Amino acid sequence: MSSAVAVLAYKQMPADVIRPLMQLVDWLLWCVLLFCLAWMILAAGRAWYAFRDGDWAANDASHGVAMSLLGAVMATSASGIALALLPT
Repeated sequence: MSSAVAVLAYKQMPADVIRPLMQLVDWLLWCVLLFCLAWMILAAGRAWYAFRDGDWAANDASHGVAMSLLGAVMATSASGIALALLPT
């Protein structure tokens, strides 16, 4: 009986559902990466401005650069995991 329940619990999603879902994940990844790039450019500009003024020790620009890179890595790996879990 447990094998029948396991078989019934797992159904393949139809291709007309998977295709838009994969496209949505791809578009979402592009939007997140575009946001991370814009944040990286702003943070790098603030870092350059702080470095030029000699106030390099007391700024948050390096934190912004690191968080932008971390966000891009997390978004890329999460979309890869999501696309791997969806059957093609």
